[in-house]
Amino acid sequence: MARDPNDITAYRKSKRARDNFLRLVILGIIISAIFLILTSGEDVFAPFQKLGTRLESEGFPITLSGSASYSMNRFGANFLLLSDTYLYTYTDNGGKIFDVRHNYERPFQKATDRRILLYNLNGYEFSLFNRNGMVYEEKLDDKIVLAELGNNDMAAIVTNSAAFSNILYVFDSNGRWRYRKRFIEEEVNAVTFAGRNNELFVATSVVVNGEIFSRVYRLRTDTDDDYLIWEQTLPADSWALNLRENGDRLTVLADNAMFTLDADSGEIIGRYEFNAGRLVQPVFGESFNLVILSDYVTRRTLYVTLDADSRLISTEIMPFEVKKVEIFGEMVYTLTGSFIFVHDKSLAEVRNFDFEDEYWDFQMTDGGALLLGYDTIELESVK
Repeated sequence: MARDPNDITAYRKSKRARDNFLRLVILGIIISAIFLILTSGEDVFAPFQKLGTRLESEGFPITLSGSASYSMNRFGANFLLLSDTYLYTYTDNGGKIFDVRHNYERPFQKATDRRILLYNLNGYEFSLFNRNGMVYEEKLDDKIVLAELGNNDMAAIVTNSAAFSNILYVFDSNGRWRYRKRFIEEEVNAVTFAGRNNELFVATSVVVNGEIFSRVYRLRTDTDDDYLIWEQTLPADSWALNLRENGDRLTVLADNAMFTLDADSGEIIGRYEFNAGRLVQPVFGESFNLVILSDYVTRRTLYVTLDADSRLISTEIMPFEVKKVEIFGEMVYTLTGSFIFVHDKSLAEVRNFDFEDEYWDFQMTDGGALLLGYDTIELESVK
């Protein structure tokens, strides 16, 4: 039977049904949007983030406060600048993406193409950032002595402890605690994530009767059990300091040698001992590595290049004071202040560049060298 058009009660019921249906549709859209933001918010807002950065003034030089000390690092195609009070990120065109006040007394940073890990050395706090800003911040009960960031967005944090030498924690990309390992006597000196997710390399050292023993472990971090894939003991009196995985190779830097381990088995497949000088710092590349030494006799800077198996390529005493060294592609770039010297892996000088001003830090990019001075960042071509 047709509805009476003058029946107001039936009309109100019909209208109420339509309104309830519309409310359910709108609620479904809102819930779907919230779910999309929670699961892939970074990707959803990335185009708007990039649009926002274009509104910032772009270009070089970038003017800085001359009263602060800074460190630089690459952050994907962008770069970051860390001061004693702020973390800044910039596009490769010099436009500011964001700045955050961190309030860390001794701030240190680690970066991958996707994330920035900021931690307070000998403090309790650490935080993770993406290209839009802070993702999370955590505060631990013990002081942080070491931290590392993996390409899988996992963060490894090493702390001191009253009951143990060190405790190693692993947090996922959302700040959830995923793994913990306690070290009773060994000191954790270096940590790096394996190419496979949920695996970790750890280098430790311990002194027994005046003799140094260092070990390297490969661990599984996705299990409650203390799952050990392998461990390798380095030759006596080598103090393990640094780790870097490169494909199927694991490079281990010690105070007196560099070792190459098979990443899958832990077997030592190559080594080079530093007999000519005191270790200053390593510089890691994709196909070769550089070790900077202070020559025992002359005290001058000694460069040593090694291949992926820690076999000697070349060694050369350098006639300048080094401020910063980077391996970019197949070349070694050295900043000495107002010069950048470029050497190949055999340490033959290929070219050099002279600048009007003095700089004390730099980062190589596809567009050239980002040069950090007293109160500016300049972009210079060094091709």
